[in-house]
Amino acid sequence: MDILALALLFVVIVALSLGVRIVPQSQNFLIERLGRFHRTLGAGLHIIIPVVDTVRHKVNILERQLPTSNVSTITLDNVTIQISLAILYRVVDPARAVYRIMDVDQAIQTTVTGVVRSVIGRTDLDGVQSNRREISEQLEAELRTVTEEWGIVLSRVELIDVEVDAETRSAMQLQLNAERTRRALVREAEGKKQAAELAADAELYTAQRQAEARRTLAEADAYAVGVVAEAVNRGGLSALEFEVKKIQADAIRALGSSESSKLVIVPSDVLDGLKGAADIAGNVAAALSRKA
Repeated sequence: MDILALALLFVVIVALSLGVRIVPQSQNFLIERLGRFHRTLGAGLHIIIPVVDTVRHKVNILERQLPTSNVSTITLDNVTIQISLAILYRVVDPARAVYRIMDVDQAIQTTVTGVVRSVIGRTDLDGVQSNRREISEQLEAELRTVTEEWGIVLSRVELIDVEVDAETRSAMQLQLNAERTRRALVREAEGKKQAAELAADAELYTAQRQAEARRTLAEADAYAVGVVAEAVNRGGLSALEFEVKKIQADAIRALGSSESSKLVIVPSDVLDGLKGAADIAGNVAAALSRKA
């Protein structure tokens, strides 16, 4: 009797040990009952029926990255390029990922090749190189519709690199050099144009300043002439004649004092002028003495 009880107790302990399953946070267990999929066990403690229920698959649900994909394709402008892609995904439905597809990674790689060639074939080389973010989003959108049937979600599709063949690379380099030369010539032409415009502005400014100076000088001359004319009208003619004759007398005196001069011939009108200057000087002196 005791032996039977111990045997029964042993059977119960073994059954419990076989029926208790602890699932880690990073995995899901797929349970098959009598060879058919029954349910998915998430993280935590679970009880299953020993012998009847079996843990058939342990699926990692962490995000994973596929090996870098290198896909050879042709652009819209018939340039052969090689695309390098980084693909990250995670399993959200382990049952589909296990029972609908044999090799998930290989299936994704095959699908990526077809989708990349379809997307790149609608874009020229310049568009591929300048719009990598948009192309990555297109690839991710088209791949998502396929991978969802396998219980997979693509978390990121990144276009890492675009490589072209040697001939195309050489042609692109020539085009780049030509573009740099063109930009340099344009900058040089723009610089010359700006320099010419600045020189023209400077010449215009100088001409305007010179014109203003001439106008100011003309106005000053006109003012001086007006002052002289007004002085003459008021009786200043004798003073003016006096100054003129004084200048003539100074010139004759300088000529006569020269060492090389022996004889000085003075015109009669100059002598008259000197006499008139002397008379004027006498009148001025008399006027001054009267005022004193």
